[in-house]
Amino acid sequence: MTQKDIEKRALIFTTFMNGLLTCAGLWVYLTTGIQALFLDFFFSFIALVSTFAAIIISKISNKKTRSFPEGLQFLEPLYSVFKAMLIVTLLIFSVVKTAISTYQYFLTGNGTPLNLTPVLPYTIAMFILCSTISINNTIQNKRISNVSTMLRTEAKINFIDGLQSLIIGFATFLLLLTNINGPFGFLYYTGDFFVTTILVIVTIKQPISEIIEAFREIAGGVSKDKSINGFIGNVISKYLVGAKHSYYIYKKGMFIKLSIIIEEPLNSELYQYLIEKRQKIFHEVKSKYENITIDYKFR
Repeated sequence: MTQKDIEKRALIFTTFMNGLLTCAGLWVYLTTGIQALFLDFFFSFIALVSTFAAIIISKISNKKTRSFPEGLQFLEPLYSVFKAMLIVTLLIFSVVKTAISTYQYFLTGNGTPLNLTPVLPYTIAMFILCSTISINNTIQNKRISNVSTMLRTEAKINFIDGLQSLIIGFATFLLLLTNINGPFGFLYYTGDFFVTTILVIVTIKQPISEIIEAFREIAGGVSKDKSINGFIGNVISKYLVGAKHSYYIYKKGMFIKLSIIIEEPLNSELYQYLIEKRQKIFHEVKSKYENITIDYKFR
C-alpha cells in the first residue's frame, strides 16, 4: 500500500466520523441554543466538508501538468491554510457574538438561562469520538513518516474539537453544581461567553501555527520538520563523505525536494562520484518518503 493509499483511507474514515459529529452537534445546538456548542458543531461541519475536499486533493496532487511539471502538491498546504483561516475567523466571530449577548444581559438584567440537560453526555461522547479521529490520523501519518500535511491538519483540528468538547463538558458540570438563584447564578445567562472565550484562548494557537507551517510549504521555505530533516540529513552525510557539501530540504505536501550544494570544483572524477552517490541517496530516502527529487548545485 502506497503512502497516498494510506492517506486516502485515513481521510475517508475521518469523513465518516466527522459526519456523525456534525449531526450530533447540530442536534444539541438546536436543542440548547448555546453558542459554545454552535462553535463545536461548526468545527465538525468544517471538518466534514473539508475532508471531502481533502480526499479529492489527495487523488490529484501528484498529477503533473505543463504548468506544474512537478505536480499539484501545493494544493495540500493550500488546503491547510484555508481550513485553518476559516477556523480562526469562526473563533473570533463566536467570542464577539457571545460578548454582545453577555453585555446586553449585564446592561438590562434580562436573558434566557442555558439549557444544560443534554450537554454533559454529548460532550463526553464528542470528546471520545474526536480523540479517536485525531489519534487515528496521527498513527496513520506516522506510518508514512509524518509526511502528510493534510493528515497532520486533520489530527490537529479534531484534537481542537475534542478539547472544546472537554472544556464545555467540564464547565457544564461545574454550572450544574451552581444554584441559579445564588451569587453565581448569572453564569446561567452569561456562561456561554466565558466558556467560548476560554475555548478560543486554549485552541487558537493550533490553527495559527498550522497557517504558518502551510505558508512555509507553499512559499518554498526549507522544511522545519525535525524527523524529516534528521533522517535525510543522515543519509546525505553518510554517502557524500567524499565531497564538500551543504544541503537544503524542501517539503510541499507529500513531495520532498533535496537540493545538495557541492562546494568544490567539478571534475570528471567528482562527477562520476556524485552520480553514483545520488542513486544511493535517492533509493534510501525513497524507501521512507515516496515522492522525492534530488538536485545538485555547484558553487
